[in-house]
Amino acid sequence: MDEHTWIERYIAPMVTSEGADALRDDVALLTALGPTIATMDTLVEGVHFLPTDPMSSVGQKLVRVNVSDIHAKAAEPLEALLSIAWPGNRTEQAFAQFMSGVQMDLDTFGVSLIGGDLVHHDGPLTLTLTLTGRCLGKAPVRRTGGRVGDTLYINGEIGWGGIGLKAAREGGDPHALEHYQVPRISPATAAHTVADLASASMDVSDGLLIDALRLATASGCGAAIDLERVPLASPTTELAEILAQCTAGDDYRILLSAQQNKVIPGFTRVGTLTESPGLDLRYDGQRVNPPSTLGFEH
Repeated sequence: MDEHTWIERYIAPMVTSEGADALRDDVALLTALGPTIATMDTLVEGVHFLPTDPMSSVGQKLVRVNVSDIHAKAAEPLEALLSIAWPGNRTEQAFAQFMSGVQMDLDTFGVSLIGGDLVHHDGPLTLTLTLTGRCLGKAPVRRTGGRVGDTLYINGEIGWGGIGLKAAREGGDPHALEHYQVPRISPATAAHTVADLASASMDVSDGLLIDALRLATASGCGAAIDLERVPLASPTTELAEILAQCTAGDDYRILLSAQQNKVIPGFTRVGTLTESPGLDLRYDGQRVNPPSTLGFEH
């Protein structure tokens, strides 16, 4: 594999930002339009996506998991650095498909690719995107700003990631498969909602229960979750199935806390921040023992 040729053929045409200097240098000049944040996510074949997943959807997923983090912090995505460790058993055609997926979603979310790295290795396909974002306010909305008594809200349905992964492995609902391969992340308007109303916020990627506990702990609180209020990808009254959807991960929704009982368009109230630490689960008013696994942990 001639890495330079692949860069010139597939990556350089995507790099149009003036600060990238047409990839003729080792660094890029970042755009600073006020308070700027950065995030980075890595996807590893066999861990975060299946070897059989379409390469274009893997490219889209790589962009979206990063954009989701930026939106959850009340910011707009700006510029990206892409790192690719490409295995020798994958073809140039697969690389072209992957880059087409990346390009598609960079365009969708208004992100400029400004550089990165491409290497060949014998390990699994490993993909890393670093993404900057412009804060809509004076600073990002952290996980740490929640207060006892704040209401917890989620936007969108929980459980598509787990149901879609099962469909990818075993066959099944094509709609769920689409959700797994190309996650439906929160729109840019959600970032403005976070900026205007949230005391604390985070991207839900590892499962609602584990991420609710993370936000609460960072804010020095506990979290009480009313399981019957959680909007599920596959609505059910079976408690085991509800817990499975709340712990599967790969959903990329925004969890935020805000002043008690506000009505927030596009968001559903699912619980509260409490004075007692830990996770308090209820279903129809009855206490529920937390499952042994609260979500996906690396």
